[in-house]
Amino acid sequence: MIKKITLFAFVIILLSFTIINNFSQLVIEKLENYSNDYPEKIYIKTDKPYYTIGDDIWFSAYLVNGISHKPTSKSNVIYVELVNEKDSIVSHKKLYTNDISAAGDFKINKEWEAGSYLLRAYTNYMRNSSTDFFFKKEIPVWDVKEFKEAANIESGSNATSTKEEFIKERPDLNFYPEGGYLVNGLQSKVGIKVKDKKNRTIHIEGVIKNAENIIISRFKTFEFGLGLFMLTPEANETYYASILINGKEEKYELPKPLPQGFNINLINNGQEIILKVSSNNTIGLKNSLLTAHQRGEIVFQKLEETTTNSYTVKLSTSELNSGVTNFTLFNNEGKPVCERLVFINNPNKDVSINVNTESKNPETREKVTLQLDLKDKSGNPVSGNLTLTINDLDAVEKSTKNENIKTYLLLNSDLRGHIENPGYFFEKENDSKRRFLLDLVMFTHGWSRFTWNELLYKPKIKNQFQIEKGIFISGQTHALKEIGKRISAPTRLTFMGSLPHQEVAQSDVNGQFNFGPYVFYDSIPAIIEARVKQFKSDFEKNRDVDIFLQNNTYHSPLISGNNVLKANNLNNTIATNFIKQAQNISQIDAQFLKGAQLLDEILITAKRETKEEKREEELNDRAGNSFPTHRLDMNDILNSEAMSIFMLLNQLPGVTTYNDTISIRNGGQPVILIDNMRVEVEEISFLTGSDIEFIDVLSGASASIVSNSANGVISIYTKLGNGSLLNVKRKPGIIDFYCPGFYTAREFYSPDYADSFNVTSKQDIRTTLYWKPKIVINQDANSEVSFFTSDLRSKYAIEIEGITNDGVPVYDLSTFEVE
Repeated sequence: MIKKITLFAFVIILLSFTIINNFSQLVIEKLENYSNDYPEKIYIKTDKPYYTIGDDIWFSAYLVNGISHKPTSKSNVIYVELVNEKDSIVSHKKLYTNDISAAGDFKINKEWEAGSYLLRAYTNYMRNSSTDFFFKKEIPVWDVKEFKEAANIESGSNATSTKEEFIKERPDLNFYPEGGYLVNGLQSKVGIKVKDKKNRTIHIEGVIKNAENIIISRFKTFEFGLGLFMLTPEANETYYASILINGKEEKYELPKPLPQGFNINLINNGQEIILKVSSNNTIGLKNSLLTAHQRGEIVFQKLEETTTNSYTVKLSTSELNSGVTNFTLFNNEGKPVCERLVFINNPNKDVSINVNTESKNPETREKVTLQLDLKDKSGNPVSGNLTLTINDLDAVEKSTKNENIKTYLLLNSDLRGHIENPGYFFEKENDSKRRFLLDLVMFTHGWSRFTWNELLYKPKIKNQFQIEKGIFISGQTHALKEIGKRISAPTRLTFMGSLPHQEVAQSDVNGQFNFGPYVFYDSIPAIIEARVKQFKSDFEKNRDVDIFLQNNTYHSPLISGNNVLKANNLNNTIATNFIKQAQNISQIDAQFLKGAQLLDEILITAKRETKEEKREEELNDRAGNSFPTHRLDMNDILNSEAMSIFMLLNQLPGVTTYNDTISIRNGGQPVILIDNMRVEVEEISFLTGSDIEFIDVLSGASASIVSNSANGVISIYTKLGNGSLLNVKRKPGIIDFYCPGFYTAREFYSPDYADSFNVTSKQDIRTTLYWKPKIVINQDANSEVSFFTSDLRSKYAIEIEGITNDGVPVYDLSTFEVE
C-alpha cells in the first residue's frame, strides 16, 4: 500500500513538472510569435511644438521595427494625418521610405479654425492592432488675428502643469500596489499618484491608518505627484490614507488585501535588478514561473520547483537594452498573478551626437556650418539618420525635459497613459533621484500591448490589413455589354511619360488583376489594355472587354483620443512672444507683397473676376458644355475633403440620398456618371470630396442631352493627384487614367545671403531658422549642413534627434547666440 502511494505521488510530481515545463515552452513560443507579429512604431519629429494659421508644419517620420527599433522589414508606406477638434481629417499625406525615415509637410490653411489639432501617423499593417498604438501628438494652432495677450495660454482643454499648486479641494489620490495586489502577511511597496481636479501636480503629505485609526505608515509625494509607502497587511484589517486639506481630514480607502497570493518586490540600482518573489500559499512558489521580457523578447526565466515561500534573483543590466522590461509571475496553474514593470537604462549602449562649428557667435545674416557625427561610448563612429531644426528660443520653447524620439521609443510607446516631461528622466546619467521617480512611473502605468490570457489561450486572429511595400493597381475584366460577367483576360499595364514601364498579366477566373508594388511620386499617366484572347490575335471581337479599376482611396481608421502625446507645458511668455512674432511676420509679408504689386486696384479686381470666369470655363469644357441645372464646385465647399459622396450630394438642391439610394426631386434612380462614364451607385460609394473636382446635376432638357433618363443625371468629375485612380477614360479593351504616387515633401526655404538679391529682400525674423528632415551619418565621414542666420539677435536652439542603424534613438539640444 505504501509503495502504491509513493508511486502515485511520484507520478503526480512528474506530471506536474511536465505540465509546468510545457507551459514554460508555451510562454516562449507565444512571445516569439508575438515578437514576429509585433506592430511597427512610428515617431514624428516636427520643426516646432506649436503653430499659427497660415504656417507650415515641417516633419520627418521615422518608421522602425517595434522590438529592435531597427529599420522595419515589413512596411514601406506611412500615412500621416492632421485632424481638427471635430475629428475631421483636414489634410493627409502618403509617404514612402526605403530605409528608416521620410520627410513631409502640411500647410495650415487660412480657412481652418484655430484650436488643438491631432497629428497622427501609422502604417496599414499597424491597423491590425488598436489605434492606441498609432503615433499621436497634439499640435496647438493659434490665429494671430484673434490673439489677445492673456495671463495663461493653454495648449488645449487638457493642458497640464508640473508646477505644484496650493491645495484648495479634495484631490484625486490613486494607489498602485507593487505587483498588482496587497496580500496579507507580505510586505509590499505601494505607489501613489495625486492630481487636483485640473489635472495639476500637487504636493501632499499624509499617513496610512488602520480601522482603529492607528498610524501604520507615513508618505509624501515628490515631482509629478508621485509617492511611495511600505505596508504589510494583516488579516481581517482594512486601511486608508489620511491627508489634511484646509484643516479637514480627507480619507482614501486602500485596495482590500487578498488572503492568499503572491508578491514581487523589485529594486533597480542601475547596474542590476534585485527581485524578491514571495507567496503565502500552502505550496509556496512551487511550479511557479517568473518571466521577464522587453517588448516580447525574453530576457529572463525561472521555474521554481520547490515549495519555498520566497526567493531572490539578481539580474545584471549590462547586457540588456534600454527600455521597459516586464516581469510576470505565473502560478502553478499557468495564470499570471503578479506583474511589475521596470525601466532599464543601459548607458553603455548609448550613442551621442557631436555638433561642431567654427562660428560660435555669428552675426546676423552670417553663414554657419555645422559638422555632425555619431559616437558610441568607446568613441567609435556610428551610422544613422538624423533630423535637425534650429529655432529662435525667444519664440519657440525647447527643453531636454520634453518628449523626443528617445523618450517615445523607449518609454511612451510601451506604457499606458500620458507621461509628463519624459525627457527629465534622461537628462542625467545614473542619477539616483531620477531613477527612483521613473520607477514610480512604472508603478502607475500598466502594460497595454497585450494581456497574457489573450496571448496564451486565444487563437491567433488572421491579420485583416496587409503589409504595404508600394502602390498597387487592381481591377477586373468584364465581358463587354454583359454587366456582371467577369472573364479571365490578358491584361497589360503601361506607364507613360517620364517613367515608361510595361507589364503583362492574365486576370484570374474572377477577372481580377493586380499590378505592383510600384514606387513613384506625384501623378503619372497610365494605360491598361485587355483582350478576349491574346494581344496579337486577329479575333474580330478581341477588344470586347470592359476594364474596371478598383479605386484605391484610403479609408482612414476611426479617430481615437487615447495615448496622445500632449503639447509641452507652455511657457506663457515664450508662447506670447511666438504669436507676436508671427503677427510681425504676417505684417512684413503683407508689406512686401504690397510693395511688389505692379498693377493698380482696378486691374487686380479685373484679374480676380477673370480668374473666376476662367474656373467656370474650365469646368464647362470638362463637362462638355452640358448646361447643368446645378453645380457643386469643391473649391466652394469648406472641408470638402473629409465629406463622403452622399454628404456632398445632399448639398445639391433637389438631390436626396438615403443609405445607398439617390434621387432627384424624389424621382427614381438617376443616371450616374464618373468622368462621363456610366457607373452604378456601389461604384461611387467609396468617393470623398478629396477625390472630386465638381458635381453637376442635370434634369429636364439638360438631362436629355446626356441621357434619355426621365430621372435626371448626376455627373461626377474627379481630380488628379489625391491618392485615387482618377480621370478614367474608358473604351472597349482599353482605359487611360492618372495614377497618383507618393507625396513629395516641399523644400524648406532657407535664404542664401551670399546672393545679392536676397540681401535686399524683406526683413527676416523666422521662428524656424533652419530645417533639415534627413541627414545621413556614415561611419567613415562627418556630415555637414550650412545655413544663414536671420535679422534677429537672439539665442537659438539646435535640436537634433534620430536613430542609429542599430536601433539606438539619439537626441541632442545645444544653443548658440547671434550677436
